[in-house]
Amino acid sequence: MMLTLALALSAVAPASAKAQDDLAPGDRVEITFRSGATLGGTIVAPPPKADPGSLILDVTWEYPGLNGTMTVPKKDIQSLRKLRGLDPDTKRKLEEIKKRMAEENAQAPKPQPVVVTPEPPKPDPAVDPKDDKAKKEAEELKKALEFYAKFPSPGWSEERRNAIRLKKFRGQVPTPTEAEFVAGFELWEKGRAASEKKTTPQ
Repeated sequence: MMLTLALALSAVAPASAKAQDDLAPGDRVEITFRSGATLGGTIVAPPPKADPGSLILDVTWEYPGLNGTMTVPKKDIQSLRKLRGLDPDTKRKLEEIKKRMAEENAQAPKPQPVVVTPEPPKPDPAVDPKDDKAKKEAEELKKALEFYAKFPSPGWSEERRNAIRLKKFRGQVPTPTEAEFVAGFELWEKGRAASEKKTTPQ
């Protein structure tokens, strides 16, 4: 398909070499860059704020799969020659070729995205889940006993907690110590139960 398009374009022979200043919108040209690369296209009128040191080429009829314009800085151009314009018959053939290429591209199977599922972290074989659970329970019990030691009974109790909460309902502000006791009451109960279990004769 690309070869067919290239042959269709090559059938339109070059007209003559021409200076950049003599060119006008609608001229079909071939540019040779200082690097040696070439580019063909039809010159289009630049927009009002375009860089005057550049040429804008419509490359729609020159290259398969390309539609639109390209801006070429004049300083990068080594030489330029004007080509003969495309006659209606050549344009019709090019339109058919480009249409077939678009249809072939649309029918080509699209690559499916690769979904990578991260593996879940593997448990450390050196750590026994039972040992880890027992360690957490021991730490929690230690905190409970320490909290209970800070608020020992009978001075601190469930009745004391209720009295502090009633105090708040009446609009009175509990002391920081009372507020801490109410906030950690569940921990206090756990510490009290463990403490009483230790002191109960077996």
